Amino acid sequence: MGKRVKISVFFEDRVSAYYGIIVCESPLEIEFDNDWQIDRSSLILYSEVVNNIRHIFILTVKEIKEKSIVFNKKENIQDRFFKNRYIEFHHSFNIIEFGSSEEEKYRQLSDQMNLQELNSTAEKLKEVYSRDDLENRELISFLIDINAKIDEILYLLKPKINIDGTKPYNSLLISGEGILFVSSQEIKENNIMLYTTIRDSGGFFTFSSICSTSIFYKTNKYFVYAANFINMNQNIQDKIIKYIFRLERDMLKEANK
Repeated sequence: MGKRVKISVFFEDRVSAYYGIIVCESPLEIEFDNDWQIDRSSLILYSEVVNNIRHIFILTVKEIKEKSIVFNKKENIQDRFFKNRYIEFHHSFNIIEFGSSEEEKYRQLSDQMNLQELNSTAEKLKEVYSRDDLENRELISFLIDINAKIDEILYLLKPKINIDGTKPYNSLLISGEGILFVSSQEIKENNIMLYTTIRDSGGFFTFSSICSTSIFYKTNKYFVYAANFINMNQNIQDKIIKYIFRLERDMLKEANK
């Protein structure tokens, strides 16, 4: 039996993961075990490990057969964006474009939003938990759990953050370094500030960052932009990476059912 693999197909409004078995290595031919809908113009990513080094390829469709698809490996993009772990992630982000003269203004705003997140009660409790002895950890865990539920209720009740000039975009992928997101129009500025709230197993966490952007991929329907975090706080970056690990475990369980 051939090696089991996954490819990720990026559509304008979502990312779809397809699992299958490699029929042939060169050219790459995969027989899929679920129904596939692949647009030839879509961004298709495929990851493989060779000699303990991960490579990520953009694939193009060479031939569609009855039960399998033959691909060409168009480009190895490991060094372009994916230096750490990443995961497909369809989520709404708020983004505001700004010129270089406004960078300090939005950097301060982003730092302020991240500081509020790190000063939350749950974060303070987690800090105590990490350095406390075993005797009090059960109580602290209970308090963290109660606080997370309160935070969730407050999040649902409080007015959503609204900054003049922001627009919603959908992310396709998130990593510790940044996000990929899709836009139907070309973005004029190379600098943006983004912010969003993600639901985590412990409740919610909010993060913000100013980012440098570049066109990662272009189709005849949309642009895929890479937004690299510039002022991301290390603690919040750790939260994102842990969140990615949890999603990876969930996806692996789902794929192996």
